Amino acid sequence: MAEPSGVEWCSRFPGSASTGDLLPEFRGRVLAFVSAMERGGAHVIVTATWRPPRRAYLMHWCWMIANAGQDPESVPPMADVDIDWGHGGDHGSAKAAARAMAKTYDLEYPPALTSRHTQRRAIDMTIGWNNTLSIRDFDGHLRNITSEPRNGSNPVVIQVGASFGVVKLVSDPPHWSDDGH
Repeated sequence: MAEPSGVEWCSRFPGSASTGDLLPEFRGRVLAFVSAMERGGAHVIVTATWRPPRRAYLMHWCWMIANAGQDPESVPPMADVDIDWGHGGDHGSAKAAARAMAKTYDLEYPPALTSRHTQRRAIDMTIGWNNTLSIRDFDGHLRNITSEPRNGSNPVVIQVGASFGVVKLVSDPPHWSDDGH
């Protein structure tokens, strides 16, 4: 018998914040970029790398039920995830459970079912610095960044990241990947 959705599902199928879980080629690019930022004076906190597909499934559908009007009883099943999204037809309970899950996952944007995270090709990181960030791009050119914002949305930091093959998804503040998606 399927178990009703709710926050107890959020600790199942844990994701990773380890760069060691990224694909080797992308991991090398990320480590070089992060190292350059840290040597230049930035503080970098990695919050997510690999996301198991079952976790992505839970995150995606709780968001869709809580925020996009998804009928909980029409969510497609996933192998090895015996969840009752519809709470036996009690849509009020189903929506409340989905909202609680989305809050527990700390979701601010709709998570994709298949993403660069599930493919080990993405990283979420918070970047910040005070005053000037002096960072060398992939080709060794020194970039002194005095402009704001002093975070990962800074256009010069985005250019430097791209030189390493770490591409910013501008619409998602912490998200970087091998192709910007």
